[in-house]
Amino acid sequence: LDSLDVGNGALDGVSDEERKSAASLWALLGGPLVTGSDLTRLTPSGLALLTHGGFLAVHRAAGDRTAVPDEQSCAGGGECWRLRLPDGSDVWGLFNLRDETARVGFAAAAPFTARDLWSGAGLGPPAAGFNASLPAHGCILLQARPVAGGGAASWLYTPAPESTRQ
Repeated sequence: LDSLDVGNGALDGVSDEERKSAASLWALLGGPLVTGSDLTRLTPSGLALLTHGGFLAVHRAAGDRTAVPDEQSCAGGGECWRLRLPDGSDVWGLFNLRDETARVGFAAAAPFTARDLWSGAGLGPPAAGFNASLPAHGCILLQARPVAGGGAASWLYTPAPESTRQ
């Protein structure tokens, strides 16, 4: 990985979902945050991706660690990548590799709570697995914290309340 091209708009022939998938994988793999986009023509959606709190938090948390594909736990029509964090939580990237909407998910050994790191939304009550319907070439980036024995696991990203956003 040498540069992340997500802000070129129609110039690169890639959809916003594909850009989000590329940025998510980039963060999970801890690639250097170098953009190949022309900063004088950076699209609003490209700027939003490159400055998104969830994306940046995963990139920082990865440090010298890298996510690995988890084929045993993954179910559905895509790939699941897992990044283990020192606090005992995991960041999962679920990727739909198909040209149409598909369900992608994973199973875990123990219950966890989860948060979507792109939207900041909590993903329901504790569960021992997760699956989502993802658009063609789409992804979800989520943090899963163990319910029991989670230690100091904290959320990497919680969006600011609407009233404090600028």
